[in-house]
Amino acid sequence: MPNRIHLVDGEKGGIGKSMFTCVLVEYNQKYDLLYTLIDGDFKNADVQQRYPEHEAQVVALVEDEENFFDIDIIFETALETPVIVNLPARAYGIINKWIDEAGLVSPDFLEKSGVDICKWFLCSGTPDSIKMFMDSFNCFEGQLKHVLVRNFGVCKDWSHMQGHDDILQLINKHQIPVIDFPKLSAKERKFIETKRLSFSQAMNHPDFYLISQQRLHTFLEESYSLIENVGLFNDAPNRLIQPNINTTPPLAKQPDKTVA
Repeated sequence: MPNRIHLVDGEKGGIGKSMFTCVLVEYNQKYDLLYTLIDGDFKNADVQQRYPEHEAQVVALVEDEENFFDIDIIFETALETPVIVNLPARAYGIINKWIDEAGLVSPDFLEKSGVDICKWFLCSGTPDSIKMFMDSFNCFEGQLKHVLVRNFGVCKDWSHMQGHDDILQLINKHQIPVIDFPKLSAKERKFIETKRLSFSQAMNHPDFYLISQQRLHTFLEESYSLIENVGLFNDAPNRLIQPNINTTPPLAKQPDKTVA
């Protein structure tokens, strides 16, 4: 099975990309899956700073001709291990240009490289956010896997989406997985972000009290279940074996979730 590049994308800053990236990292750690973390926010590599023990990399995503191809490190790394990439604000056009110009999602190149790409697209529920998700999917004519992540931490009510015929048709036609990313309470989120902790570090911090541990545990278990249901990590290589050998970690659920 191919190694996979997991891009955590969205339309702007402040919509939960870093938080969701941390959840993906902790999910991989829980199941002892092989991965490399790359933080694309070189000006504020918040995610990389929370996981220094895993030698996370930082890469600048810029459009100038001299440095644009620094992004290639994402693909080069994915030849060895699956990659989780935290994309910064305003990286949407840059990353799409990189994928498109290199033809990374063409079937022939996938067969040659053994690397495929998935976008976990954080959506805030605004019209611009929904449109950008649709534009991202249509840009690659369905060749690039997408997961729509409806972030309940920034939008509590998504009922308006039921009246958005265009996105509902797109989701149902292409069986695009949709997950409802739960909200982590403000108290725990502030503690973790202020101290720049990973979730595991927070659980073991002396000032992170038992009730906060329970709230975080509930948040993570719900998030893990949603990620597991999508099934994109079911064929991920385990740390105990060499990459690119087919194995199945202990994940059982695989149904796609679509919006009716």
